[in-house]
Amino acid sequence: MSTVMEHPNGDLSERGGRGRGRRRGPLVAGVVGAAVLVGGGAYAAVAILGAGGGDQPDSVLPASAAVYARVDVNPSVGQKVAAVRFFQGLDPETKARLDAGEWREWAWEQLANGEEVPGDVDFEADIEPWLGDRLGVALVPRGAEQEPIVAVALQVKDGQLALDTLDRLTAEDEMTEGETELAYYLDDDYVVFTTADALEDLRAAAQQGTLDDHEAYADDMDALGDAGIASVWADASRLGDLAPALADPELDSTGMLDELSTEADLMNGRMAAAVRLSADAIEVTGVNRGMEGLALPAGGSGVDPLVEQLPADTAAAISMENGAAWVQAAWDYYAATYPEDVADVTASAAEEGFTLPDDLKTVLGDSMTLAVGPGVVEAFSTVSETSTGMPELPIGYRAATDAAAVVTLLTDAGMPPSMLAQRTDDGVLTLGLDQAYVDGLAAPEGTLGQDATFRATVDEGADAVFYVNVNAFEQYYLPMIDDEQVRSSLETLAAVGMTSTVESADEGRFTMRFVADEAQE
Repeated sequence: MSTVMEHPNGDLSERGGRGRGRRRGPLVAGVVGAAVLVGGGAYAAVAILGAGGGDQPDSVLPASAAVYARVDVNPSVGQKVAAVRFFQGLDPETKARLDAGEWREWAWEQLANGEEVPGDVDFEADIEPWLGDRLGVALVPRGAEQEPIVAVALQVKDGQLALDTLDRLTAEDEMTEGETELAYYLDDDYVVFTTADALEDLRAAAQQGTLDDHEAYADDMDALGDAGIASVWADASRLGDLAPALADPELDSTGMLDELSTEADLMNGRMAAAVRLSADAIEVTGVNRGMEGLALPAGGSGVDPLVEQLPADTAAAISMENGAAWVQAAWDYYAATYPEDVADVTASAAEEGFTLPDDLKTVLGDSMTLAVGPGVVEAFSTVSETSTGMPELPIGYRAATDAAAVVTLLTDAGMPPSMLAQRTDDGVLTLGLDQAYVDGLAAPEGTLGQDATFRATVDEGADAVFYVNVNAFEQYYLPMIDDEQVRSSLETLAAVGMTSTVESADEGRFTMRFVADEAQE
């Protein structure tokens, strides 16, 4: 339960900027920016990891929030993240400072160098004594006719000192008087910022209950697990409540708000996601829950065996388990949301001799994968502009489906069997543009499933996979990058992957992972 701090000489729970003196409008935003460390650079964000003790920003922000995001950059003692290998391009002096724990000072200097703060504000004297490690931002609806509240909760180590400093700094700002004037109050270990016109509504909403006690939010965060250095949570049904207040009359006349309302009614689910760091990867992972409008098909048997059976040197791959069921689920959703549009598409396909969604379900089958070989760039460069027919490129498609039915569909679409390399093995159809590559896909000597980088990039049990072996393309994109530090950092990147897993009809997980070269060891 949060507690609002009272001052011996008056209520310190409510403060606001006063417009006089020199212009310092961006200053308070600069303080917040330094705390977030986003403005401080990616290295500072990944150079440390850990969540210290104490309350999170969700303990002082309203339970009625539609969107909530937090950053937690409190370093655990002695815990440095090996993921800084992604940022080895930093100059030795900067690296030494960050390794020594001077990440706050460095972040503030980057902000000051951008002229976002006055030069006479000293970080060590004016900011560091009270600045905490956490920050949360919430978007809170407050009725269809009013704009939502934007609230920022900044952790402080010394609430009294923080308020005194902010009072002094904002008193020197030339800030807009009235409803848009900055206002803030102290709640436990957080200074909560908003605009003057929203202050009372924000406090009243927080008094009704805070986000950390909101059952759905708490359940979603529990399902998410480790919240990492940053996290975000959103409730789609509450986002629908924001639409009328944010709408421009001209926008409303287009009917877009009606569509937003329909979407919210059908997909009133929630999403929670986190940014995490490990010794060999940076990942964004999340859960989506309660999506009643889109009944997700039951999860398959894990990572599609077709993608695991691809050659170990595959440069890029996309796969989907249970693809036919996904097509049907998406079709049912869009047919309910946009019935006229779906009817038009169905009729147009019928005129061409195709039946939707059945034909698309046949193409995807029970599982499918699309593969790109490591020599695809060279192969493209050798394609003659005067050549006829399909170019022989290392690109292939595999599906566990009715092979004869797919070939018939391709023929009806104007692509007879003679135009494609193909083979069928144990109910799996393989199509491509080069017969040698197609044969290699069906019977590789080594497989992706045995590759250490692929295993580090892809979640076990995932139903859908997108994978890129970045090393296969380094020689083409690295020479185009002039910034030496960026190029040095990208050289350490081995692979990028995205996976998703359906756990039940209304719950799923997703992950995007950046894996370093060392993951191969």
